[in-house]
Amino acid sequence: MDAGMILLPAFVMSALMVISHTYLGLHVLARGIIFVDLALAQVAALGVSLAFLLGEEPHGLTAQAYAFAATLAAAFAFAGLRRLPGKTTREVVIGCVYVVATALSIVILSRSSQGMEELKSLFNGNILWVRWQEIALVAGVTALLAVLHLVYRKRFLPLSFSEQAKRQPSFLWEFLFFASFAVIITLAVNVAGVLLVFAFLIIPAFSASLLARSLLTSLFMGWGLGLLGAIAGLWVAYSADLPVGATVVSVLGLLPLVSLVVRTLR
Repeated sequence: MDAGMILLPAFVMSALMVISHTYLGLHVLARGIIFVDLALAQVAALGVSLAFLLGEEPHGLTAQAYAFAATLAAAFAFAGLRRLPGKTTREVVIGCVYVVATALSIVILSRSSQGMEELKSLFNGNILWVRWQEIALVAGVTALLAVLHLVYRKRFLPLSFSEQAKRQPSFLWEFLFFASFAVIITLAVNVAGVLLVFAFLIIPAFSASLLARSLLTSLFMGWGLGLLGAIAGLWVAYSADLPVGATVVSVLGLLPLVSLVVRTLR
């Protein structure tokens, strides 16, 4: 089997993540809550850890249900973040959720002889061995959420990009936004791991924001940069026999530097 056939499922999965995560990442950047996606990803990992402790298959449907329930609870809490005074307070809350979820995952998985290996898998993922059934599920959910956010764009977009809506957000639409986040994060962490999920959420969106001014331009540019980074990272990992998730994240880390160089030259 040639390299293209081996890497194709991982690339398709990466492309789906770039499409959804870049859009969500632009929202996160506009809101100034950069680490909320990392916190949600770690909460999803906590749900999987709990399911693993109870004897469930960590990549099975029951474990995914635990992960989704955990992220949905966190999404409900995060929907009320704007009621807290000050950006620093909100960032502290997000940071506390992340560090506590991480600590609880370590404590839970330490109760099993295979727990540390599973913890490593949750962080690094295993996107190279993603199955087409998993890709089809992610594609279907991504399409449904894309339709939802497109149809109700006049509700979702102002939450992040309108100053008036930022001051007086609707709790219902805030919760629906973070619930969308929870769904995407749960599915992605199961395959790609916490590190790669966070990288796809922030790095392409941030890199595009250094070059583009409008939301639509940033979105398309983020998609392009993310896809290029994913292709390069997967190829380097395969060619040099390196850990796939960590290698892709490392290559994506070059995108902001490239954007800064291009911005300076312009």
